[in-house]
Amino acid sequence: MKIQLPNGNRLTLDENITIDEKRQIVEDLTEEWMPTILKNWDSLSIRFFLDNLANYLVWHKEEDSKNKQDKEVLSIKRIEEMEGKRQARSIPFTSLSKTQKEAFGMDGGTQ
Repeated sequence: MKIQLPNGNRLTLDENITIDEKRQIVEDLTEEWMPTILKNWDSLSIRFFLDNLANYLVWHKEEDSKNKQDKEVLSIKRIEEMEGKRQARSIPFTSLSKTQKEAFGMDGGTQ
């Protein structure tokens, strides 16, 4: 993962290491840049730097779970549909035209 340091330089961080090793790298980088972070805490470069470090930890996957899908996670769209915030893209059969009903084997109400 590439991150941008507060001075504008880019650094590539290894993603194929353990979470403890990543945590140590993040601690070392924040300690190294702490004077700059404290002095310019509201600057965009510091925000991006800290956000990138957080993402480096948050998006960690162990070696055995890489390239696997999490089937328990629903998309935001699906969650909104379930909560009624978004209408599902389905049309009631009764709203179809006669031609469309015939295409489904229904001709004017008889089956």
